[in-house]
Amino acid sequence: MPVKRQPRGPWAVRVLGILLFLAALAFAVAATLPGDFLLSAIRPAFRQRGMEIEARETRLCLPIGIRMNGVSITREGAPPLLLDQATITWEWTGLLRWLPARLRLVRGDAAADLRFSPAFWAPSRGTVSLSGIDSADIPSPVFSSAGAGFVIRRVDASWKIDRGEVRADGSGAFRFLQIPVPAPDSPIREARIDNVDLTFLVRGGAIRIPRITGTYEGSRVDGTGEVSGLAGTGAARVSFHLRIQNPREGRVAAMFTMMAKNAKNANLRIVGTLTAPTGEFQFF
Repeated sequence: MPVKRQPRGPWAVRVLGILLFLAALAFAVAATLPGDFLLSAIRPAFRQRGMEIEARETRLCLPIGIRMNGVSITREGAPPLLLDQATITWEWTGLLRWLPARLRLVRGDAAADLRFSPAFWAPSRGTVSLSGIDSADIPSPVFSSAGAGFVIRRVDASWKIDRGEVRADGSGAFRFLQIPVPAPDSPIREARIDNVDLTFLVRGGAIRIPRITGTYEGSRVDGTGEVSGLAGTGAARVSFHLRIQNPREGRVAAMFTMMAKNAKNANLRIVGTLTAPTGEFQFF
């Protein structure tokens, strides 16, 4: 007699239902874990880098991740980094770009969004997006010289580690970039470039800026720049050469006439260390 087989459809539905139930139960149990338990899971990664992390509130978030509010990150010899919120997630949609690990930091209007390859503890590639960052709001002073500062509208970059070397490409938009002009004979003590737009690449321990544009006192500015010595033990140095277009137009014309009546062109040269850049006007 032929053997009568049971249809497999209902069994498949039951197995799927059991798996979904177990997944929901596991998440429900995890959601009830105390915040200190969740925070203890990520503390070792920070301690390996000489940092400590604390949070006022820690909880799970969907699909897989941890959200912390009122975060404080400290390191010996440096002021604490205070954040409104920090979120660490694993996003399945990120697998399409092979960047499923995500870290998002928020403080007021400033935000940093970083995405990493699956091995986030030792990533080989990733992306970074910065927005709303004012140098004046950074806990550790960025510049040691008075009069220097910047406000980032947005910076986006992708990076990877190739044979032990970090390579990156990106672009950025700044609300302004301000540089002190210490020359004793200069009537202007600070040079502020507004609406800065630039592209950059990181190669061989240096940031090369093949294009930078903006406006200075109503006149168009364009040029190139470089930040070198990032991988060395000494202080990194900056070198920017900016051309002021139509210097006899706009408010810059008064300064141009005062300092160089017979000149036809004006440049702004920015040199010095990364933390103490200085500007110098050149007329010819």
